[in-house]
Amino acid sequence: MDWQTINTEHFRIHFYTDTEYSAREGAYVAELIYPLVTKLYDYEPFDKTDIVFTDVDDISNGAAYFYDNKIIIWTSPLDFELRGSHRWLQNVITHEFTHIVSIGRAQKFGKSIPGGYLQWIGYEVEKRPDVLYGYPNTLVSYPIPGIVVPPWLAEGAAQYMYPGADWDNWDSIRDMILRDRVLNDKMLNWREINTFGK
Repeated sequence: MDWQTINTEHFRIHFYTDTEYSAREGAYVAELIYPLVTKLYDYEPFDKTDIVFTDVDDISNGAAYFYDNKIIIWTSPLDFELRGSHRWLQNVITHEFTHIVSIGRAQKFGKSIPGGYLQWIGYEVEKRPDVLYGYPNTLVSYPIPGIVVPPWLAEGAAQYMYPGADWDNWDSIRDMILRDRVLNDKMLNWREINTFGK
């Protein structure tokens, strides 16, 4: 693959021949939404955000890696009937960039310190004069996370995007899915919405 990069004011867009059209459109969209998302959270990433366009998987999706300030967009042809008729590329770029900004804003200590621990170690009382202290027999750890954003809140913020965003509206398809879950008693519980996966 012959990778190329487009540099914009706030982004580095990485792509190859098969994803060039999506990458160029994505560069336009990313710069369009940058001031809207960063203004809402009063936070700008410390450096240009890298957006990588690829089509090596059989999915169309995106992922945000906020510690790396990087977004990956899989631009395979999207054929998913239950998704409705949304502007997919605009939606996924805005959604993933909102993750970068909102989670970046939520960091307590910045990117260089993702978290920490307060620890106390206890030792046996050593009776021999040639040993400074005894064998460790107690370890108490208290984690101090650098980010405390539950997945459901992170996803909700990314779906909201910014005031006036209309890339991913509530529509009759989503209404149908939610109605079906309610009527068939299949709503997700707190544990289920707090984790990714199946």
